[in-house]
Amino acid sequence: MSQAYIPPRRAPRKKLKMPLFGDLGSGKSSGDGNVDWGGKDFTKLIFIVGTLGLLAQMFLPNLFAEKMYDTPSELKDLELDGSLRKKYTDATNPNEIHYILIVKQKDGTRRKLDLYQADPIFFDQVAVPQRLKKKAGSLDVQVTRFSKPDTTLTLKFFPD
Repeated sequence: MSQAYIPPRRAPRKKLKMPLFGDLGSGKSSGDGNVDWGGKDFTKLIFIVGTLGLLAQMFLPNLFAEKMYDTPSELKDLELDGSLRKKYTDATNPNEIHYILIVKQKDGTRRKLDLYQADPIFFDQVAVPQRLKKKAGSLDVQVTRFSKPDTTLTLKFFPD
């Protein structure tokens, strides 16, 4: 009788070790430089970091939010002297379209204007690189243009 060749038996593989989530059934190995990333309290650490992240998402946007000038009285009392940086519309609600202008003042502050109660003709006549000057108590805005002569535009509001 001839016997078939039987390969030699190899040593068992090492068990999978993940330093953050425990040994996963591998037991203690000798000779390894074990790094303890929190041990058994790692779940508590993840819970605390997650809770802080959720709280930050809830409260930080309100702390760093810019003032939005949107009522006719706020826009009338506002003084502008700076350049137009952004111009966009927010039409998430088709019945109420928000025309938003962001003006960077000469002192470096930003003013965010929402013209949803104003006539959109003013929004259509200004462009991004133009400079705007407006005195407090007035609705006349002097627009410094680069390709056309300077003009004075008047903000008009819809009656309530």
